[in-house]
Amino acid sequence: MKKIRFVKYLLGAALMTAAISPVTVLADSKDIQVKVDNVSVHFPDAKPFIDPSTSRTMIPVRFVSEKLGASVDWDGANQTVTMTKDGKQISLKIGEKKAVVAGQEITFDAAATLQNNRTFVPLRFVSEAYGAKVDWVATERLVLITTNLSDGTGTPDTATPDTGQPGTTNPGSGNSSVTPGSSGVGSKVGLDEQFTVVAPSYPDFLLPKHPETEPAIDAFVASLKYENGKISGVVPDLPEGYLMGLLYTDKVDKTMTKNLTGTKEGQAFSIPVGRGTLSFVIYQGNEGRNGVYVTVPQMEVEWGTKR
Repeated sequence: MKKIRFVKYLLGAALMTAAISPVTVLADSKDIQVKVDNVSVHFPDAKPFIDPSTSRTMIPVRFVSEKLGASVDWDGANQTVTMTKDGKQISLKIGEKKAVVAGQEITFDAAATLQNNRTFVPLRFVSEAYGAKVDWVATERLVLITTNLSDGTGTPDTATPDTGQPGTTNPGSGNSSVTPGSSGVGSKVGLDEQFTVVAPSYPDFLLPKHPETEPAIDAFVASLKYENGKISGVVPDLPEGYLMGLLYTDKVDKTMTKNLTGTKEGQAFSIPVGRGTLSFVIYQGNEGRNGVYVTVPQMEVEWGTKR
């Protein structure tokens, strides 16, 4: 029965294929809501979603930008969106993890993507491009965007976010709270301890700690080995009711990009890699609960949840 549920999930969700085809929006029991200065943003034909391959919150840039007072233009030939506010021009291109803001380039951790004829960007783009404060209230699946900040700290009446959630500017302790020598920053992990645990690139996007799936994540990392240009490992057993996504995305040679989500629990895998990221994410329904991201040839491991 578990295998049947797994196959149905793959067919319905196209899990972990963001690097191969446009991101598939996963349905959820409750839509993500967005408010700008406590005024709700209406999304008539495109809803914010959490990208399953990165666990990042993606938002339709036009509606949020217009709510922030910016004009938005689309250049279909060059697949580029240009936003203008108070004389400051912001431009970004589909498929890229960067934007040009008033002549200065900024980068973020998920690429802009075209979904249902709408441009989606990671939530962090809002704070980087517009200088706004972004908070995430997990219990309400609510994004709070606060503008016109004189000191960048927000207003006193801003709702307190749950720390460590996608989009919050109040990060949790990240991985620094983990005891060194176990699975904390600087720890050597993997079958031959070839990999090093590093601090999360964006600690404000960490998911909350999830003890139920943490052993599976640790087992996956403990099985990893890099040798002769290949990375190998074993898909761990998952707790009952959970599913997984496994994807290698190469940043240079797209022919190396490989979706391993169909690999069975307990089954070993071995794939050639170049310069890219191996992502292993555990889901409960459509919700990402835990994950780990392994970059090569840097040989670095980033946890996807607080620890």
